[in-house]
Amino acid sequence: MAYYLISTLLYTMKIYTFILSACLLLVCSACHEASHHLLLGGSGWDKIAIVNKNTKEIEWEHPLEKGWECNSVAVTPDRNILFSYSKGAKLITRDHEEVWNISAPEGCEMQTARVLPNGNYLLAWCGYPATIMEVNAKGEILSKTDFDTHIEQPHAQFRQVNKNKQGNYLVPLFATSEIREISPSGQLLKSVKVDGNPFSVAALDNGNYLVACGDAHCFIELNFETGDIVRKVNENDIEGAQLFFVAQLLPKRDGGLYICNWQGHDGEAAKGHYPQLIEINGAGKMVWDLNDNATFGMISSICPID
Repeated sequence: MAYYLISTLLYTMKIYTFILSACLLLVCSACHEASHHLLLGGSGWDKIAIVNKNTKEIEWEHPLEKGWECNSVAVTPDRNILFSYSKGAKLITRDHEEVWNISAPEGCEMQTARVLPNGNYLLAWCGYPATIMEVNAKGEILSKTDFDTHIEQPHAQFRQVNKNKQGNYLVPLFATSEIREISPSGQLLKSVKVDGNPFSVAALDNGNYLVACGDAHCFIELNFETGDIVRKVNENDIEGAQLFFVAQLLPKRDGGLYICNWQGHDGEAAKGHYPQLIEINGAGKMVWDLNDNATFGMISSICPID
């Protein structure tokens, strides 16, 4: 009888230990689950901010002066913050200390500040001439490309310049509705017409590009070699959202996409309660959004942190 009681007790303790271990494992897994954060900025917003994607709360912010139009934000490999602000581009720490500041010439607008795959940074300002620079982490200029957009107003030239695998620059031009490929020497290699006033060009794994078409309220997948539009997503094609000025597009590794839905050209947009930032999955369904004009400004640029 005693043997039976002891065996039963030991068995019960084993079950209890197993359940307790399982619970602890679940708790630990939850504690170590990767958080998701987004660095956001936007033309007309008075700050750049890091937002917790799960809680949709701002966890870090850096103030911008009035008139500092920010259309590019990026997180560097050492987790500093890079951003353009019309009059220049800055690299700052999370403690708001300035690492370096590169000013745009008088009358020009710095609109591009991005991290390149090799760890260097790409900056570009609109002006006469327009200029693309690559700089290192210390802010030292490694290369400089001057070119003529043939667009009179600097503000009507471009926003986010990118670099392709061939080492050339893709420049989406507002006023002429085209994507130009510019060599490092400033030579025009190719030009493709698109809809609207293109804001950004993002490469896809299949070799095509996603082009944000600004005030055309749409974005397209473009075969840049042939000039063919492979697909087009229009203003009301995403259930639960309406596209306004389509700013930065950021493809995700899982086939999804972030869409910066900037609403600065439509005074009624905020009243309609439309998302300022949209995430869709590979099937084009909205799976997450930011829709809070009281907390967030007009979002035109994004960079994931985790």
